Amino acid sequence: MSLTRYLVLMALATALCWFAWGTVIQDVNPFETDLIGYFLFYSSFTLALAGTFTLAGFAIRTLLLKQELVFQKVAISFRQGIFFAILIDGFLVLQSMRLLTWYNIAFLIIGLTIAEFFVISRKPLRHR
Repeated sequence: MSLTRYLVLMALATALCWFAWGTVIQDVNPFETDLIGYFLFYSSFTLALAGTFTLAGFAIRTLLLKQELVFQKVAISFRQGIFFAILIDGFLVLQSMRLLTWYNIAFLIIGLTIAEFFVISRKPLRHR
């Protein structure tokens, strides 16, 4: 897949996720909904944020880091976009359960940092 096709598809998917999130905001009453309503809200918001952070991260990496290869920029931007989306969504979930405290925020950040370090330190499998 070419870079242009990837960016266009990612932008379209992100716009679709933002539209889905807006539809959920408009049509779902949070006081009367069940688990499906909450799932639709958080999943559409997480996917929309992940796409937005991925595209923004790729744009920033393209402008600032000229020495990286394109596929490295795409992979790193996608991974970090997902992690940032999980972080923001985690904040919202904790706040909705009235559990957003400084130590829960610290646990969430530490957990995502460990996940990032694990992915960074992982060596790719080599074919023999």
